[in-house]
Amino acid sequence: MAANWNEFRCEEFIFENKPAVLVFPREGTARGQLAVKMEYWDAFPEIELQLVAQGFHLAYVQNENRWATKADCDRKARLVRHLAEAYGLSERCVPIGMSCGGAFAVRFAGFYPELVRCLYIDAPVLNYVSSPGKLGEAWMEEVWEKEFIHAYPGIRRYQLPGFTEHPINMTDVLLAHQIPILMVCGQEDTTVAYNENGRLLEEAMEGTGLLQVIQVPYRGHHPHGLIGSNEPIVRWILDHCA
Repeated sequence: MAANWNEFRCEEFIFENKPAVLVFPREGTARGQLAVKMEYWDAFPEIELQLVAQGFHLAYVQNENRWATKADCDRKARLVRHLAEAYGLSERCVPIGMSCGGAFAVRFAGFYPELVRCLYIDAPVLNYVSSPGKLGEAWMEEVWEKEFIHAYPGIRRYQLPGFTEHPINMTDVLLAHQIPILMVCGQEDTTVAYNENGRLLEEAMEGTGLLQVIQVPYRGHHPHGLIGSNEPIVRWILDHCA
């Protein structure tokens, strides 16, 4: 179904029984490249809007849950391949992942590195021991009980240290395929603690030249992006898609 998203033409459709959307750049600006919002469609869309204005197509398909299961990542891979074939786009997309969307971006890239050009992740959940596995915070324990154990049936907290599905466990694949990553984190983030999530990725990729980290002073978990202007993020993506 044809519609509009923030003044850009879009097509809303059903893909494998899930609502999906494809946003089109303005006529004459298309560059044949696809960005994929991993989770939280339409939340903090400023960077995606700038990318569409620069000629990117932008896609999203609804997930079963927000904890980056392989089934949801597999569906995204099939969507990317479908859109690439249907609209003449590059199969190597740019996953955009904020918070739990960061878990999706990293897991998707780990499962399908051949479909990824570069990653933009923002306050990413990379370590399920930290989020949502941490005890002592009522809201996180509620997320564990109502969401996480249904996404990964049978998991118990004591098993988390050896759990194989942590997004951070994809690091070796990202390194092997030389996937560039831009990671933005708020220095005051207490929801997804940087030292328990993003810092693990920074340590693992130290000295490789593949990871650029921007720490935003005085920012908590929200808003995602930079304070003032997101131009550095957009420019980084454009440079890595040139």
